[in-house]
Amino acid sequence: MSVAATHPITRTEAVAATLTIAFVAAILWCWLLDLAGLAFTPARMLVLTLVSSAAAGWHLWRASRPGSTGDAVGYAVVVTAALGWLLWLAWPSLLPIGGGDLTHHLLLVDYLERHWRLVHDPSVEAYLGEMVHYTPGVHLLIALAGRWFSSDGLHMTHAVVALSLALKAGFVYVIACRLLADAPWRWLLALAAPLLLLIPSVYTLEGFLRESFLAQVMSELFAGAMWWALVAWEEVDRPLVAMAVFAVAACGAFLTWPVWIGPPCVALGLLLLVHRSMPLAQRIRHGLVATLPLAIVGGIYLLGRAQMLGMSGAAGAVLRPTIRQVGPELLVLAAAGLVMALLPVHAPSRPASSSTLRRRLRPTLVLLAGIGLQAGVLALQALAQHNATAYMTFKTLYLAPYPLAVLALVPLSLLLAWLRGNGAGHRRAWIAATAAVLLVAAAGTDAVLRIRAIRRTPPSVTEAVWQAGVWAREHLPRGCIAYLVPDDDTAYWLHLAVLRNPRMSERSADLDTYL
Repeated sequence: MSVAATHPITRTEAVAATLTIAFVAAILWCWLLDLAGLAFTPARMLVLTLVSSAAAGWHLWRASRPGSTGDAVGYAVVVTAALGWLLWLAWPSLLPIGGGDLTHHLLLVDYLERHWRLVHDPSVEAYLGEMVHYTPGVHLLIALAGRWFSSDGLHMTHAVVALSLALKAGFVYVIACRLLADAPWRWLLALAAPLLLLIPSVYTLEGFLRESFLAQVMSELFAGAMWWALVAWEEVDRPLVAMAVFAVAACGAFLTWPVWIGPPCVALGLLLLVHRSMPLAQRIRHGLVATLPLAIVGGIYLLGRAQMLGMSGAAGAVLRPTIRQVGPELLVLAAAGLVMALLPVHAPSRPASSSTLRRRLRPTLVLLAGIGLQAGVLALQALAQHNATAYMTFKTLYLAPYPLAVLALVPLSLLLAWLRGNGAGHRRAWIAATAAVLLVAAAGTDAVLRIRAIRRTPPSVTEAVWQAGVWAREHLPRGCIAYLVPDDDTAYWLHLAVLRNPRMSERSADLDTYL
């Protein structure tokens, strides 16, 4: 590459990528063993996952260089704080605390725990419904983790998905560190990126904590790894390593929730197109490394699963974005960052030139473009199908807050550089600093208020009801059991996931069953 490779992969980034690869390795090995007609038993999967992820981690470690201590400490703080808070919300039972789609996901987890094979019998659809055609990535991880930790999938659901969310916040942090490579106190400033994600909490948190979009949330981790790979590819000395991480994460995203492979792949294509400093043959080779595994896995998986393609035209209730939900402070900062990224902005004593800043931001900008393009295409599809909900269009927007949070750091980093160059006595610098402080204070206050609104509510899934349901299932005719519970979600979960009654039955279709 003709672009100076001054920022190789750091050890912190290598750790983040390795942890994600371990998730994908477990999913891929399950799928491969099932493809070969073998059961993916927990003991077998533990060995395969540890060996393959250790090999990948060793290769990444050798390709990386020591980074700053601040970056490593910041990453550890982000991941442990996020994971600790999410586990605290479900403590002490650690049972899932959401509703919405939770029961449907638990049905597939329960099936995998009992068979250690993917669904191949069409008759199972009477019990699992559309989950027969659902990509099983997160469900495989939950079922395996339950056995590995001497528990079960129900009790590991919250912890596994919470860990993926914490690792995703860690990726946002390391991407911010790479963007701010030349900024003073970069590791401290980079902490603002995951904190800004608390403002659009309806997108970044409530999809997990309230709606139980388990597959979507897990797949966002893999989309974040693909995004990081594109950011690193721009300036590391071994770009093929970054493309290999992209390929592995893309396979994980496809086998978990394939909606998220679109924006990063569009971003990859745009980067390969505009990266004129790299020879065409080299760009083609890198593109093949990044996408060929996905094409193979996706092509084989879709054989006999044509129903899955109808997912893009799904209808249903979905959150529609407003300025209040996304956060006006985040939007203002991100818009300012976008303008500063596209226009020449000069700051005295700032080591990185405007062209360097634009190059570092390019993967984030094209990712936003990919999100917008996919949302636009899905909107046209919804219009053509007279789908008034445009469900998948608005679902695509759940990925937007992450690049917006990184983009919002640009004006803050430039302001710090400007203050250093102009000195404390410069009147314009003081005005700009005051405005930025007020905006950041407003953002911080808004984030705190939104997080305080997420309270520890009584969950629909409880230990007592689960134990009673399991006893009843094993000792009584499960189709003739009556129950009285205080919540519709509890009744739905008890009837289907615990008592294992078929979804496609007269009783299950009767809404009075859950009242």
